[in-house]
This record gives sequence, structure tokens and C-alpha cells, in this order.
Amino acid sequence: MKKGVTPNNEGFTSKNAHLLGASPLERLKRGKTLDEETLSRFLADIQNKINEGFANDAEDRCFEILENYANPIEAQAQLNELLSIALEKQGHFAEALKALQVFETEHLIPKLSEETRASFLTQLGVSYAIADDSPKAISLLNTALRIAEDRDLIYLLSHINLAFARVYQELNEFSISRNYAEKTLNFARDLGNWQGLAEAYRVNAVGYFREGNHTKAVGIFQQAVKIIGDRPAKYLLGKIYSDLSSAHSALFRPQDGLDELKKAIGIFEKIGQRFELVIANYNLGISFLLGGDWTKAKEIFTRTKDQATEIKHPYLALISASLAEIEFLQGNYENAENILTEALKSATEAKKERYKVPVLYHLARCLLAQGEVEAAILQAKDAVDRGKRGKEKHLLHLSNLVLAEAYLKKRKTARAEQILQDIEAEEVEKDYLVLGNAARIRALMAFAEQNEDLTLHHFNRSLSIFELAGDRFNSAVINFEIGKILLEKQTDKAIKSLESAAEIFQKLGAVRNFKLAGEILTKRTKKEVSQKREQIISSQLLMLRLVEAVSSRELLTRELVTILRQNSKAKKTMIAELQDGKKFQPSVIDGFTPNESVELLNKLHEAQSRNELDIFSKEKNLSVYQLRSPHSAPALLVISPTTGANLADGSPIQPLLQVTELGLEVCALREISKDKPPVTTYNPFIVNSIMPGFIHSSPAMMDLVEEIQKIQTSDVTVLITGESGTGKELIARAVHHLSPRKEKVFVPFNCTAVPKELTEGHLFGYKKGAFTGAVSDSEGMIRSADGGTLFLDEIGDLGLDVQPKILRFLQEGEVQPLGEKAPKKVDVRIIAATNMHVEEMVRKGLFREDLYYRLNVIRLQIPPLRERRSEIPQLIDYYLKHYSAKFGRKDLTMSSEALDLLIAYHWQGNVRQLCNEVQRMVARSSSGDKITPQHLSAEIKPGSTSTNSNDTSNVRAIGLTSGTINIKTEGASLDEAVTALETQMITESLSRHNHNISRVAKELNLTRRGLYLKLERYNLK
Repeated sequence: MKKGVTPNNEGFTSKNAHLLGASPLERLKRGKTLDEETLSRFLADIQNKINEGFANDAEDRCFEILENYANPIEAQAQLNELLSIALEKQGHFAEALKALQVFETEHLIPKLSEETRASFLTQLGVSYAIADDSPKAISLLNTALRIAEDRDLIYLLSHINLAFARVYQELNEFSISRNYAEKTLNFARDLGNWQGLAEAYRVNAVGYFREGNHTKAVGIFQQAVKIIGDRPAKYLLGKIYSDLSSAHSALFRPQDGLDELKKAIGIFEKIGQRFELVIANYNLGISFLLGGDWTKAKEIFTRTKDQATEIKHPYLALISASLAEIEFLQGNYENAENILTEALKSATEAKKERYKVPVLYHLARCLLAQGEVEAAILQAKDAVDRGKRGKEKHLLHLSNLVLAEAYLKKRKTARAEQILQDIEAEEVEKDYLVLGNAARIRALMAFAEQNEDLTLHHFNRSLSIFELAGDRFNSAVINFEIGKILLEKQTDKAIKSLESAAEIFQKLGAVRNFKLAGEILTKRTKKEVSQKREQIISSQLLMLRLVEAVSSRELLTRELVTILRQNSKAKKTMIAELQDGKKFQPSVIDGFTPNESVELLNKLHEAQSRNELDIFSKEKNLSVYQLRSPHSAPALLVISPTTGANLADGSPIQPLLQVTELGLEVCALREISKDKPPVTTYNPFIVNSIMPGFIHSSPAMMDLVEEIQKIQTSDVTVLITGESGTGKELIARAVHHLSPRKEKVFVPFNCTAVPKELTEGHLFGYKKGAFTGAVSDSEGMIRSADGGTLFLDEIGDLGLDVQPKILRFLQEGEVQPLGEKAPKKVDVRIIAATNMHVEEMVRKGLFREDLYYRLNVIRLQIPPLRERRSEIPQLIDYYLKHYSAKFGRKDLTMSSEALDLLIAYHWQGNVRQLCNEVQRMVARSSSGDKITPQHLSAEIKPGSTSTNSNDTSNVRAIGLTSGTINIKTEGASLDEAVTALETQMITESLSRHNHNISRVAKELNLTRRGLYLKLERYNLK
């Protein structure tokens, strides 16, 4: 059930393919030539269409210009490069290469300018990589890289490194690919390029996905989504959503996969992306397959197969393999084998060796299920060999597990053992399909050695893993195996396991398995077995189960609850995790309902605050344990009744809790070791600042600094314009700092800070008694700045009645305070600033034209922060240090994920908003903290929501409900929604309580009569 990402292949044919053969030299003779400004506008429009996802429109526009205008070779190369990108995004891979090769065959590339040549060679390298000519691709990219480095073309270095990352990913060299992706991220940060950040994150995530690290892939895909936000990048966003669904499904999260796919399919349908729609629809089928709706999955795969056939899509092999998997799961082995043979042929025709691995894996499983062990070994070996070359660890491990099981059937136990040891030595902690099947094969090995205790131990491990993953089919398979083993010795437990397996097999449509489970249950009834014996599992084996569950904190805590359910008299058990260091929230429950668990924890918290926890626990017949370790967040274990705090043989559970605490410490240390070192936020291209706190590394700000330095020896009036929060006062101080007046006073005055009727007095001063309230003389802001600089902020808000007096002051260099008879000479330099469009105000008569010209001697325009994103890391670093010192915080660092979200944010409030954001983060942090995306404001991390202390969405109940698709109420009437919800709640409660009507009625707060009526109404008898 492995899903893929966008493939490289020949693609299907563009409607404009017949126009690709025209020579650029011939096109020089056609039509009129576009002027440079018009051509630049056309190129920008085409690039925008590509970014927004309308590649088909971009393609048409390129051909329109190429066919109707006589553009020079340089312009044609730029158009053909964009054309190639547009064709590639539609799956027309052969045409994408052909659009560029025409310049190669006619030896026109050397005639291009160095900048255009480097960009052109980059896209040409990508196209050759797609055509499976990686050596040539790498050679071309190296040439482009040398040009870009020699010319210091930073934006091209970002594109070239991203192209390298893609090429090495296709070569399955994932570590090399990641190195180039990291370089891309660094260049994108320097440029403040959100699209470069998102694309580099996607490439990184795809690599982790193909290596089998699905959890890591999900996190990185989600980071890319946050960076894009609501920006116009539909195609890229659609691909990320589609890929993200693959990672969710690999982690057995079908509902999450469906949610992402709805977004992807909506985007691709809107922009007419047929090629990507096939991939998204294939992934949709996988989500339904994992969610247990095999009929719907089969319908989607069949429809998608027709679409793929029509456009010669390389996913034909994968789609066929998935159809075969459904046949396999239903027990139709011969049908599955036939479909897989067809899929193998499709992969060969598409020249996609990588897609043969999942086909061979499924074929080996199918042959093994039919008892054709030798044939299964051959196919599994082939899958393993190809998987090693492809370095896709997930499929490699699964293929090796089939091989191990086949060797076990041939009684070649040593070979099987070696395979398991090799897999267990790898980092597969989150690959539940691999972990669960490895434990299952361990159980089969123990069974072959007639070690019943060890067999049950490994089967129970496997069951916990598959239940955690929400893998209903495999959970049912393990329950079936456990039931067979326990049938003669623990009849009640055996029947419970077999009935659970049979129920799931029936719901899923696994006909063969359902029939086998039914036959065993029927035979048991005929024999009327009534033996009852409580088997006591040794505490050593129980502790071993916990040790073997340290692959993740979630699996470890779930395994502890499962062990207590199976081996103690506990009726209800709960694990609660500490959230935000403040309050415990339920994470794993058995017997408790989600609402009941939250309510109980609230009461526990209240009792603890009153130092009455012991009294409360006795009253409620609870045992409460805190699970602690030095580096791990604490957890709470709650057991009801207190008699459940001992194992079935009467021994205490404390040794199990000690092992759990050690396991939590191992999990925590593993996560710490994986953390990246704190990012260095210094830009290598930053110049020495002209004054403390003045950050300037972007081209726009470098130009601004150059203007400031040009006027440092003069005394002219300066008008500073820019959006609110861009740092106009800081620029004014910089102008003053570099001027001959730097040793004198700098006086700032905000024209909106005082009522308009008092502005004149504040500026020009007044004599005692000049007006009511003037109880003493005031020299005013202008005279207080004598010899220095007066900064008039928000000059656009200055009243029309005061403007003439400011004009006279600028012309004559004198002021007349209110109440004075004679003017007074002053020597003051004026720097004014506004966020308004002053020219428009002059046109409307709101600002005097003569004053405007007096102020606008030197104009300094400050670009908004979104146009100089490369400075954001330096600004963050500056304010982080500033506020850390102010608030007494030490060793605060920032994760690269948080930094990239800050770089990508639009910052409507500019530097002021950024400063406030950093101040807020520092104030709410503690010394030694690492700032992550969770620390950011809600508007900066898209999709974030406030935390509800009573939220139970993350509570994982012991059982198989986590693998089902949630009830959806969209489009349903209220009665339909209520019916669906009540049906699901009753069904799940019946399963939890083994159809004990009294317990179910109590949990659902119904009378027994009321429950029976609902069972009858919903046909749940």
C-alpha cells in the first residue's frame, strides 16, 4: 500500500507539440520585435501563470509569442525555458526537453548572456534528469553552478541547488539530495524567497518519505504548506497536499490522507492538471483502502486506471498493484497474481524500474499465500535487490520480511533470523507496518520452536503495533492467530479474539479469512469446550514487551495499557500526558470514554491542588502513578479499580512501571539526539552596520544606505517615506548619526501625538500667559533641537493651519513662539517622515505644495519588510538578543522551521510587528528554550487553532476504532447526522465491552430498555 510521488516519464503529448521543431534562427525572421519593457511584462505574466498552476495557459502564451514575434535569441531562450517548465508541469516530459534541445543542437547556448545561460542550463539539466540521463544533467548543472558562483548570482544558486537535489533524489542518493536541499534553504533564506523555501522543503520531505521515514516527511510537508500559506502557488500546493496524503496513509492515517487529498484534487481540477489528478486519485484510492472501504477503493482504482491509460501515465503499474492488493486481501489469489503480472509489464513499458519493487513485493506475498514458496522467494529476492538499488527502505524492509517468512516455511530459520536482525538494526521506529510484521514473524519462529509463551508474547506485540497504526486487517489477522493458539487453554480469551477477527474480516470483505475464522468458531461450538484456565504470563516476558516497544513514546505507553488490560484485573486504564507544562490530558484510554477521562483528570487536578489526592483516589477506588524520567515529559497512569494495580498472579506492577520510565527516557534522548543544532542566523553577505540596530543586507536597503552616505556631509532637508513600521525613525537617526550634527541633539516629534490645536505651541514654543494654561515659558520642540536635528514623524497629519509656519521656518531659519513679538533665529536640520502618499495629498489640497517641495529635497523611500526578507534572520537575531538581555533569558535559540515561517510571513506591520513578535516569544519563554513553530502567533503559522483544555481529539482508545473513517456531516440532514453518530458510538461501545449491555448502557448514559430500542432501530442486534 505504498504510495508514490510525482514520477519522471515520457509523459503524454502536448497539443502544441508540432510547433516545437521551429528553429530559433528561423523565428528571428517572423513578425515584429517586442520592445524590452513589453517582453519583460510578458515573461513576468507567464511566470505568474506557472506559479499559480495554470501551466496550460502559460504554454499557450509562450507559443503565441514565439510564433508571432521576431524576438532575439536571448529572449527566445527565456521563453523556451518557461515553455519547458510549463510542459514539465503538465507531464509532457519529452516535449519539455525538446523545447530546450533546439538551442543545444543549433549551438546557440554559448551566444546567451551568462545569466540567461546559467538559468537555461539549469532547466536543461532538470529535463535531462527526467529523461533518465543523469550524467548529462549533472554536467550541465555543474556548468550553471560555476557561472552563478563567478557572477555571484544568489537567486540562481538557489535554483541550481534545488535542481541538484531533484537529480540526486531520482538517483536514490537521498543524503546527497538533502545536502543540496539544505543549501537551497540557506540561499532562499538569504533572499527571503518563500517559494524557494517551500520547494526545498518538499524535496526534502519526498526523500524522507521514500526512505521510509514517514513521520519526518509529514512534519516537513506540513512546514512547506505553512510557508506557502495563502500565496498564489496552486500547483506546488496541490503536489504537497497529494504527497502529504501519501505520508499520512503510510502511517495508517486514512482520514488525514483523505482530508489532504480533497484539497489536492480540488486544486488540480481547478487548474486542469490531468497528470497530477491521476496521482491524487490513486492516493485517494489508497486512503479508502486503508480506511477499510475496499469497494470504494476498487471503484476509484478502476476509474483512475482508465484515466492513466488514456494519457500513458507511468502510475499504471502502481494502480494495477493496488487493485491486485484488494484481490489478495479478499483471498482471490489467482486474480491478484494475474493483475500483478500485468502491472509488471506496465512498469517495464514505462521504463520505471522503481515501480517494479511494490509489484514484486505484492507478487511474492501472493505466491507465498498460495504455498508456492520457491517462486515467492525468487520474486522477493528480486524485489529486495531492486529495493537496495532504489534505497527506498520501507519497501525494501517489507520485501525482506516476505523473504524471511518464506525461508521460515522452508525451515531455514537462520536465514530468517538474520533478515529480522538486519531490519531491527535499522531505524524503523515509526514504520508500523514493518514493525508489526517483524513481530508477527518472530511469533511464527517461536511457534515453530513450540515456545507458546514467546509466541503469544510476539503476537501481542504485533497486535499492539497494528492497533496503534489503526491497521484493522492486520490486527484481525493477529487476533485470529492468538485465538487459534489459546483455543484449548483459554477458551474465553480465544473466542473473544476469534470473534473480533471474524467481525473485522466480514466488515472489510476479507471473505477467505472470514470463512476460516467462522470454521474454527463453529468447530469450537460443536465440541462445547468449557475449559477455563487463567494463564499467567511471566513478568520477564511482560517487561520484554515494554523494552521492545521503546521505538516510540506512543507505542510504549499504549503497550503498557494493553499489558494491564490483558494481565491484570484493571477494568479501566488511562495514560495522561502533560500539555504545555501545565495540565494533564488523556492520550491512551481503555474502558474510559474520552469525556469521562477528561472529567476525571480535572477532578484529579483539583484534588491535587488541595493536597487531597490520596483521599480522592481512595474515594474513587483509583490507583494513580506518575511516570517520570530526567529528560522526558511526565505522564500519569490511572487504574480503576485499585485491585487492578496488581498482575493476575498477585505480583505488583511497579517493575513494569520502572521499565516504562526507562523506556520514556530512551525515547526522549533519541529525540534530543535527532534535533538539529541551532540555526545560525547571520547572513554571510551582511555589511558592517552604520549604527547599532541598523540591519541592511538586502539590495534595496543597501541602495538606501548608499543614498544616506552620499548626503552625510550636507545639511539638506530629508523626506523619509514608507509603510508604517518600516523603521523611518531609525533611518532618520542614521542620517543624523552620519551628519556633522551627530554630536548634537536628535529630537523626535510625532505630529499625531498631540491635539491639532496644540501642535503649534508644542513646535514653536510659547510665552507665559500666551493662552489659557500657559503657566510658564516653553521653548518648543524646534528651539530644543537648536544645533541638532528635528525629526517630524507623520508629517502628513500636520494641520493646514500650521503648515505655513513650518514653511517659513524652513525658508528663514527662524520661529516666532506664541506670545512673542519678535522671531528667534534657530539652527535646526529637519528630517520629516510619513506613511502617506504625499503627492496624492497635495493633489487633493490636503498638503501645501510649496511645503512639500521644501521637504522633498532628498527623498528616502524605505522598502517594506516583505521586499527585504533576507534581513529577517538578522533582525530576529538582534531582537532575540536584545529582549533576552532585557527579560533575563539565557541561551534562547530558534529552530529553522520557526525561522522559515517568520521569513515567509507577509509582515503587514513590517519591522515593528516583527519586533513585537520576538518580544512576545522571549517574554513567554524560559532560559534554554528552543523556539519552535508552536511558539509563534496564530496568524504566522497558518492553520493553527487555540488549544482547548477539554479537547479529546488526540485521545487514542485501545481497540481498532482509530483506523475507521470519521463520521462526516457535510451535506447530511440533522437526523442523518445524529443517526450516523449514535450508530458509531453504540457500535464502538459494544466492541469495547464485549456486547455487555449493562456496561454499554452505563457508558452511554442510557437505560437497558433505551439501549435495546436503539439497537433495534439501527439494526444492531
